[in-house]
Amino acid sequence: MRSMRTVKTSILLLAGLGLAACAQAPQRKVELYLPLPQKELSAQAKQESKPPRRVTIDAEKVTPQPEPQPPLALDLWERMRAGFRLSSYLPEELPSRMSWYHQRQYHMNRVVEQSAPYLYLILEEIEKRDMPTEIALLPVVESGYRPFALSRSGAAGIWQFIPSTGRHYGLEQNEWYDGRRDILASTRAALDYLEDLYERLDNDWLLALAAYNSGGSTVERAVRLARRNGKSGDFWSIRHLLPEETRHYIPKLIVISAMVMDPDYYGITLKKIPNEPYLTRLRIDKRLNLAVAARLAGMDLETFWELNPGFNQLLTPPDGPHDLLLPIHKAARFKWKLAQLPPEERIGWKYHTVAAGENLSTIARRYGTSVAALMRANDLDDTLLRSGERLKIPFQETEELASLVPHTGITHVVTTGDTLWGLARRYRVTISQLAKWNAIPTAKPLIPGQKLVIRPLGNT
Repeated sequence: MRSMRTVKTSILLLAGLGLAACAQAPQRKVELYLPLPQKELSAQAKQESKPPRRVTIDAEKVTPQPEPQPPLALDLWERMRAGFRLSSYLPEELPSRMSWYHQRQYHMNRVVEQSAPYLYLILEEIEKRDMPTEIALLPVVESGYRPFALSRSGAAGIWQFIPSTGRHYGLEQNEWYDGRRDILASTRAALDYLEDLYERLDNDWLLALAAYNSGGSTVERAVRLARRNGKSGDFWSIRHLLPEETRHYIPKLIVISAMVMDPDYYGITLKKIPNEPYLTRLRIDKRLNLAVAARLAGMDLETFWELNPGFNQLLTPPDGPHDLLLPIHKAARFKWKLAQLPPEERIGWKYHTVAAGENLSTIARRYGTSVAALMRANDLDDTLLRSGERLKIPFQETEELASLVPHTGITHVVTTGDTLWGLARRYRVTISQLAKWNAIPTAKPLIPGQKLVIRPLGNT
């Protein structure tokens, strides 16, 4: 009897806590389910039950037992729900305009499809820092988890870093590589940024998230103004003082989190993602052609590049080492085949056998490169050639990309007077496609010598 009263008392206390939390947010669409005993003891069982026998134990002779560990979640969404904490920041009444996703099932299908390859890796990084796991859903709001997403202001990648903030948090950006699109590097930088904002803004996660969208100074000014007017200074009290986009930024994240928390309530089906790593990081010391890397891994180039979107060219940067993300089940094959690959095939050179009467100028024109590039690639001290000599052709010079990987497209070298509008008309694509393929803002002028990727029609 005594033990049953204790169980009932514990359940009532838990239920009371749950109701108290709900009282702070009566319109939350997430319900608390408490496990209850399936049935009471029968009267005869109560009468026959005996009080526990007292046993004296010598503590020094007892072997300490390890703390029981909770069972591992089989589904990644289940694991994510266990770390949800932003509900404690909800107001007594949520804004009435809380739904942006009229086709909820379609939208959530896209969320799962886009995030599935990266979600385990990102959730791991968030849990290491003991941050609210709703943050793993922030790229849904920022970019739809599209690795090549680019905003009009030039923000790039799934975490949508603008160039200056990206550089401040160590994300390198050059003609070969853009760390803002690198999945692992940008995730770590984004979490560093959020932690800095959290400490700067009174350890309030909603304020930190709002500042991630509109800037720390913007949120600080709004907080000061709200407090001068007798308000608390939390997100909901400053919401009307923030830019239009930021006002809806937090509610969007809360709506998505609520749908993940209780998909049945919202009438959606959330496709399961196994709670196991999908990607592994491999370090390569020397330069490698990404088309060659994709072939070694048994993948098509587009899928390979979506896992490694930080690279701007088909060739990895001159200075190494470089990190690649690969599906775990393909990593062993990749490492074995890379070890067997002749060094000259890592770059994906094309070779030309010199015919009688040919010279460097005619060969350079044929392959769309320069005499100087041919001399550098072949370590030539002069321009004299012998018939039958085998020359290495540097593919990374202009359109040679297209012959190596036809479905990737061609590379256009910008000349004086080129504009995105003119190039879009010339290649029969849209300005937004050009901007997306090359991770450049549409308003930024082109620079002579700049290389732009032009994909064929049908490739986005």
